[in-house]
Amino acid sequence: MLRQWLAPGLRGMFEVLDSCKVLDHARPWLSGMGLILMFHRVVTPRSLVFDPTLAIYSDSLDRILGYIRHRGWEIISLNQLHDRLANGSHRRPFVCVTFDDGYADNLTIALPIFRRHNAPLCVNVTVGYVNRTTPGWWDALGELLLQRKEIEFSGSGQIERIKLVTWEEKVAAYQRLAGILFKDVAEGRYPLGSTWTLNGVDPQALSDRFFMTWKELQEFAQDPLVQIGAHTLTHPSLKELGENEAGDEIEQSRRILKEKLGIEIEHFAYPFGRADNCGQREFRLVKELKFKTAVTTRFCNIFPSHKQHLASLPRKFFSIHDASESTVRARLYGEDLSLKIWRRIVLD
Repeated sequence: MLRQWLAPGLRGMFEVLDSCKVLDHARPWLSGMGLILMFHRVVTPRSLVFDPTLAIYSDSLDRILGYIRHRGWEIISLNQLHDRLANGSHRRPFVCVTFDDGYADNLTIALPIFRRHNAPLCVNVTVGYVNRTTPGWWDALGELLLQRKEIEFSGSGQIERIKLVTWEEKVAAYQRLAGILFKDVAEGRYPLGSTWTLNGVDPQALSDRFFMTWKELQEFAQDPLVQIGAHTLTHPSLKELGENEAGDEIEQSRRILKEKLGIEIEHFAYPFGRADNCGQREFRLVKELKFKTAVTTRFCNIFPSHKQHLASLPRKFFSIHDASESTVRARLYGEDLSLKIWRRIVLD
């Protein structure tokens, strides 16, 4: 019973606070100084998307940026965020926008939207994706499922045939295989084993079209609204690597980006970014390399106390199916965090 009324009740309370013009006055306690948003791909409406957490529709992104401006929040760069935290500066509430991996649509679809809103963004680039030396595994899997009506999967030592005639069958197969793929990547195994060979495909070739080339990235980086951050060489779970290997993933990705683009690389994003993928050792490595900031995927707003945690800043994301005005408000004002806290207090 508590679970049924808790979420709607809390949302209703925030709507009342908002309609009474109280929400902005309560903001310092609810949402701190602001927040960092995380995106990956930007796709056109009606695009087929397997993972709703890794993409946003272009019109939704446009509405999100417009709503942020409408509420009077600033959209600032990570350099500005660093300076405000380091100096203890409390101005208008802010949003920073980050993209991970280096998808080609960040240039072709996202950048025109950011130009329209005169909003800065930081794209954290996985060097192997741009180099075409590391497949974007999830993108390769999705492309394989889209192209085929049946595939062979080598699971548990046996070969299984998976039918992919309908979109629903493709989505079900993706959800199943993506979970296995994630575990393989996180534990340092070759993702999905011999499945690629069984189906006569090269995962690198399947994923190449999704990511910027070096020429495109150079064009992208020249825009005054754009910052480029490092996101490792091969997008591993850093905690699974030895310290020297993890340090090389971080340091070499920065070095290559600097050499290729001719710019300083001052920000870093941890692959996957969860507590089981990065921790105190990784935070120390980033501090030793003197990055200005590093971002995780831990779900929180930015508060003044994050001045002491510049190498482990939190971010929030949107699902492709839920970028409504109420969800944007929830991200900005901490309604989502309040709901999580109250669920823990009342239900646990």
